[in-house]
Amino acid sequence: MKCSRLFIVPVLVLAFGICVLYFNSLTFKIQKAVWGKDCTVTAAVIYNDYIWSYNSKKAPLLSVFKYFAALKVLNKIKAEKCSLDDKILVTEDMVSKTTYSPMLKKYAAPFKISVADLMKYMVSESDNNAADILIEYAGGIEAIRSFLQTFDFDAIEISANEKMMNEDIGAQYLNKARAFDVLLAMKFFRETTMPDEQRAFLDKIMIKTVTGEDKIKAGLPEGVVFGHKTGSSSRKPDGVKIADNDAGFVILPNGKTCYMAVFVTESKMSDKENAALISEISRIIYDEVNRK
Repeated sequence: MKCSRLFIVPVLVLAFGICVLYFNSLTFKIQKAVWGKDCTVTAAVIYNDYIWSYNSKKAPLLSVFKYFAALKVLNKIKAEKCSLDDKILVTEDMVSKTTYSPMLKKYAAPFKISVADLMKYMVSESDNNAADILIEYAGGIEAIRSFLQTFDFDAIEISANEKMMNEDIGAQYLNKARAFDVLLAMKFFRETTMPDEQRAFLDKIMIKTVTGEDKIKAGLPEGVVFGHKTGSSSRKPDGVKIADNDAGFVILPNGKTCYMAVFVTESKMSDKENAALISEISRIIYDEVNRK
């Protein structure tokens, strides 16, 4: 009987310790935030050697894919010794007046615009016309996919431009990836392959993003530097929203960089509820990594 007690007590202590660790874990906290929500959530964070992901399923990227278009444009400029100041002639057949395009509020085709300004519209304002113009400038969708495959990011699937996605809602599912793979690519390209000048330019236009102010950014402390690319889909006939996404980098108070992504997909909730959930999850993630 005495031996049994000596055996049971350490087991109970170990079980209690495991329970404490689990209920204080990031996974449990996210599960608690997601509980009862009528949607699917995928999320990930990379901070130094700390790597965490929630739900490994691939999610539709929507306009988050424009980040990869931006990378291919910068790669073309570096490889072909072009310049962000180079001008592109935009004709009427290159734009759609029925898609989301803040650029057309300022310009009327035909007009000339620099690659840099097109990049700002595509990333900072998520302009669909600017995206498709730059995709063609970079060699097309296939060129973006091949570019990612060159660096072994085959798991990030890029198959549709904005025109395709606006003409067929089903095409909004074609560009997809796991949240973790998006962050891994973001960290890799930002920290290893881009010249300092290009990295500074892309960081700047990501930090100046005006879309998704109520998503990840709303969950971060005021004044924290955050550069990101958002994505937002149409709603299907049954009212389900394909995706509300946000992914980017956070400069922590200690000067180190944390990469964070939260994707809400197949949601029956309102846009406001989707954004609030993304914000809550980003706050939980930020508090977690800020303690490490």
